[in-house]
Amino acid sequence: MANSSFGKLNVRDVLGGLAAAIVVVVLGALQQAVTNHGFDVMSYDWTNILDIAWKTAGAYLATNVFTTKEGKFLGAVRIKDGESWKRLP
Repeated sequence: MANSSFGKLNVRDVLGGLAAAIVVVVLGALQQAVTNHGFDVMSYDWTNILDIAWKTAGAYLATNVFTTKEGKFLGAVRIKDGESWKRLP
């Protein structure tokens, strides 16, 4: 996660969301190539692939909006340093 303040996004967050979306598009296209269609890119289900990609980017950005600089989701749950989903006092 990038180190933006709670409730805010910075350029690094947006670039991370874009990178996540690009990775999903590449993986979706590879999955289509391996399973059904070969390398005929026009027959891929691009609507579904792009739908999943924008949802991935949105989820990444939403996570960054609601995560503090200390890595606490909604200010209460630490999601960094391998202590995921532990409530803090």
